[in-house]
Amino acid sequence: MAAANAVMICGAGGVTAGRSSNVAAARPVVSKGGAKGASLGFKQCHGGNALAVRGARRAQRNATKPAVAAIADTKEAATEEKEVELKSDRGVDYTKFRDHLAAGEWRLADDEHRRLMCVLAGEEAELREWVYFTEVKDFPVTDLQTIDNLWTHYSKGAYGFSVQRKIWVGKRKQWGPFFKAIDWTTGENNAYRKWPQDYLYEEIAAKGHLPLTNALRGTQLLKALLEHPAFAPPEEEQKGDKKGGGGLMDGLVKGLKKPSWMS
Repeated sequence: MAAANAVMICGAGGVTAGRSSNVAAARPVVSKGGAKGASLGFKQCHGGNALAVRGARRAQRNATKPAVAAIADTKEAATEEKEVELKSDRGVDYTKFRDHLAAGEWRLADDEHRRLMCVLAGEEAELREWVYFTEVKDFPVTDLQTIDNLWTHYSKGAYGFSVQRKIWVGKRKQWGPFFKAIDWTTGENNAYRKWPQDYLYEEIAAKGHLPLTNALRGTQLLKALLEHPAFAPPEEEQKGDKKGGGGLMDGLVKGLKKPSWMS
């Protein structure tokens, strides 16, 4: 009976007892539920070794599960598209515009974009179906940023007013190089594409190619949009004006005295 007890303890607790008389000396005190864990500490027993290996493998699998789950969650979070909030200070519904962009329907999205510009400009603009550049200053920052966020989100940063502005500023606000950079002109003479059929309504078009703003009648409308506070804070524009018009000559002019004949 003592030998049998020794074998049972060896199998469960990993203790080796060659003789029954040594069982009491070799027998460890093992609490309930801890027998399997205790077996990992004794390699002399073959039965204990088998349990130890199985227990170690089980522990390793359990330990790696949270790490694998965490990696999966991270990848899912990275690939999951976060919805752009359709904010509007004018109560404008941007659902249709968003849906066109989400479906990759760039031509339809651009058409809806122009319609929304007229909606923001007011009823008269909706009737005439185009916008005066003087009307842009009254466009809410919230709405223009919503439109721009939708463009940049679904194009993965390729399209939008903010994208166009960065390119425009990078070209020192020179329209010729800017239009060439966003592929609005073609050929050696940089001729304007025929609007709207010759423009590219694809995701592979040049960065900043969309949205389209008709500049055939002049660049005032596009300039008003790119310099709107939604994309260019007034402080930035004021700094630019000071840099462009200030400097040494301003100091000299201020230092000049008024001629006597002008008194």
